[in-house]
Amino acid sequence: MCMSTHTRVCSLLICVCVCVCVCVCVCVCVCACVCVCVCVCVCVCVCTTSLLSGVCGLSSSVPRQFHVVKEQKSWTEAQQYCREKFTDLATIDDMAEMEKIKSVIQGEGVKKAWIGLKNGNIHKWQWSLAVRNFYRENETEFRNWAPGQPNDVGEDCTSILDSRWHDYPCNAIMNFVCYDGRNSTHPYVLVSPGKNWTDAQRYCREKHTDLASVRNQAENEQISAVRGPGDNNVWIGLFRDAWEWSDGSSSSFRHWSPGEPNYSDAEYTYCIQITSSGLWNDAGCQYAVHFICYEGESPGHGLFPWL
Repeated sequence: MCMSTHTRVCSLLICVCVCVCVCVCVCVCVCACVCVCVCVCVCVCVCTTSLLSGVCGLSSSVPRQFHVVKEQKSWTEAQQYCREKFTDLATIDDMAEMEKIKSVIQGEGVKKAWIGLKNGNIHKWQWSLAVRNFYRENETEFRNWAPGQPNDVGEDCTSILDSRWHDYPCNAIMNFVCYDGRNSTHPYVLVSPGKNWTDAQRYCREKHTDLASVRNQAENEQISAVRGPGDNNVWIGLFRDAWEWSDGSSSSFRHWSPGEPNYSDAEYTYCIQITSSGLWNDAGCQYAVHFICYEGESPGHGLFPWL
C-alpha cells in the first residue's frame, strides 16, 4: 500500500497571440528566369493571457510515497530493506502527513510499525512546529533565555515568564500557548487549565495548529502579553531530545503516546513504532514488527497551505 504526499497548487501562465500580416514585394527579373525580390511586411498582433492552476509536486522529482511493508523485521533489517527497495524508513513531517499514514495502517490492519526515528547521542533544542515555510533563515535559532538558563539536565521543555524562557521538566503542569495558523488577527491562544508539555502539544494540534513557536523578539512580546495577570510560567513549543531520523532529516515532528518515550536504559538503543492510533511508542530496536518505507523526495519539506 502506498500513498503520495506533498502536493501543492501550481500555476501556469498561457499566452495566445493572433497576428495579421500585410506584405508588399518588388521583384526584378533578368532573362525571365532569375528574379530578385524585396518584401516589406507589417504585422498587427492581439495577445491574451490565461492562468491555469493545478496540483503539482514540490519539485520535478517523483512525488514522495509511503509504503506499508507487512513483513516483520527488526528496525535495522527494516532500514536495510527500505534503502534497497525504496529510499529509507519513513520520516514524518507534520500532522497532515501523520493522519494520512494513520489512515493507511488502519486500512491495512497493522497495529504497529517501525518508522525512521531512533535515539542518538546529541540533545538539541527544536520547535514542536516542524514546517519549512513557517520559518525564515535563522528564525528557528531565536532564543530568549533568562540568565542562567537552561540550567538542568532532564528539564527538556520550555516555559516563558515575563518574556524570559526557562527550562522545565516536561511532566510539570502549567497553562500553555497554542499557535493557530489560520487566525492572522489573533494567532496565539492561552489555554487553561494546565497540562504537561506533551498533553499541551497534543491539545494544540487537535484544536489549533501546534504549541507556539517564537521566531523573533516581536513574537516573544506578543506571546508574553497573552499570559493572564495571574499566570506564572506557560509552555511554548521549544523542546530538546536526541532522537534522529534514519535519512538524516532535521524534522522535529513528534507524536508520542501518553507517557512516551519511557525508555529506562540510556545506554540501550531504542527505535520508534507508530501504532494504529497514530501515536508513537519507543521500543527495543531488535523486535520484529511491520514497517513503513518512503520513496521519492527527501522529507523535511512540510508546508502550510495557507502561507
